Amino acid sequence: MREWRLYAMDGDEPAGRWRIVDRTTLHVTHGVLWVTIEGRLDDHWLRAGDALTFAPGMRVWIGAERDGATFAFGPHRAPVARVAPAVRHAPDARHHAAASLPT
Repeated sequence: MREWRLYAMDGDEPAGRWRIVDRTTLHVTHGVLWVTIEGRLDDHWLRAGDALTFAPGMRVWIGAERDGATFAFGPHRAPVARVAPAVRHAPDARHHAAASLPT
């Protein structure tokens, strides 16, 4: 189960500043949002269906176009990779790591 928080922003509201705590994805569900990340030169214009992922520690400014916008914040969902076992053991073999690294 994941938690999503839904926000509605009117077009006449001033942009809001958000401090990102966990790896988070912003999803726009309605309207158009302006997003800028402090310390970066680029701005993002996101429309309904668009998403943008933020790293912990980022400070983000979000504003809506004149018709307002609705958006949700939720946990970033990383793709799941399937990994084959590193070692296959014979029935009576000792179990050792596939590789050793210097310590």
